[in-house]
Amino acid sequence: MIKLIANGFGVLSTLCFIISFQVKSNKGLFIIQSIANVFYGTQFFLLGARGGLFNMGMQILRNILLCKYNDWKWLQVKAVAWIFCIPSLIYMIITWNSLLDILPFIAFAVGTITFWTNSAKWLRLGELICVSPAWLLYDLISGAYGGVLTELVILGSVVVSIIRFGWKGLDDPDFSK
Repeated sequence: MIKLIANGFGVLSTLCFIISFQVKSNKGLFIIQSIANVFYGTQFFLLGARGGLFNMGMQILRNILLCKYNDWKWLQVKAVAWIFCIPSLIYMIITWNSLLDILPFIAFAVGTITFWTNSAKWLRLGELICVSPAWLLYDLISGAYGGVLTELVILGSVVVSIIRFGWKGLDDPDFSK
């Protein structure tokens, strides 16, 4: 029963992620994805997938901070992204169990670095090439089937947004608001 409830939270996360990549502002994307990450994290909590849970919490914090990217000059320093990855790296090292533990770290680190560019193009490219594939594999192995659905939908949604806005259209300044 817990697995069913957990995966229900994964489906709620999926719905939020569908919406997030269709929003024409990074700030809107960050807010909607933070809500999605609450559902995704709840799923990991119920499944006992600690690495996923920790990194969802880090993603929520990251996304909230990035909502202020244009307002707080210190956030625009690219080194902040790398520094922000350190807690995830430390958590992975301390709780190391198997190679599975590296996947949430990779997804979080690549996502953080690409999100920090404040570029809709880089954000979507990072998601497409590394972030979603890493989470997809982690979800499959962890039994987070709602998360598998989420990542498949994210991959599709990213492709739709690229087609919808065009690759060059992703350079539009409206995205970085």
